[in-house]
Amino acid sequence: MKLQDKIIELGEEKLFKEGFYKTRMEDIASELQMSKKTIYKFFPSKDELVMAVANHFTQKMAKKILPILESDKNAIEKLAGLFSLLSNTAGKVGDKVFGELRTHYPAVWQHVDSFRTDMMYGNITKVFEQGKKEGLFLDFPTPIVINIFVNSIRSTVNPEFIYNNNFSMVTAAQTTFKIILGGTLTEKGKKLFSKLITQNPL
Repeated sequence: MKLQDKIIELGEEKLFKEGFYKTRMEDIASELQMSKKTIYKFFPSKDELVMAVANHFTQKMAKKILPILESDKNAIEKLAGLFSLLSNTAGKVGDKVFGELRTHYPAVWQHVDSFRTDMMYGNITKVFEQGKKEGLFLDFPTPIVINIFVNSIRSTVNPEFIYNNNFSMVTAAQTTFKIILGGTLTEKGKKLFSKLITQNPL
């Protein structure tokens, strides 16, 4: 593994575990058993390291999302798989980390927010269209449904809303998903979704 990649991977582990704001470059250097100078050769500032970690994180998420979308599952199973992945990830990362990103690293938060927004617009559009063909979703205009869905996620699954309303990211994401999905399902879709939730609770 290249030294730069090693710094990013350990940086991601430490920053997500202990917090982006609290963790110092000295802490990362100490754990890697190298000098700060070595890290600064690759990342001249902590902000640049945090952005590199965010890039690495979103790339890993994209690789996990693709197999779900390319599977031969029906649209509801795909959506449930996507949100299970995103909820589990949010649970592991923690609400505090998302809050620190938005407060102390707004450019990095913008990158993460843009990633999830692009992912939802591009991929959930395809899944919703698939679901309409399968008779699982009502024949609402797809752009309207996706716009409502994306903006609902962005407004509820964000640090400010979470902090002001005392929810967790996971609860906010799962509740929003169930509300929006419930309003777009056909009777056939509702039965399938109910069965899926019973077998594999989100």
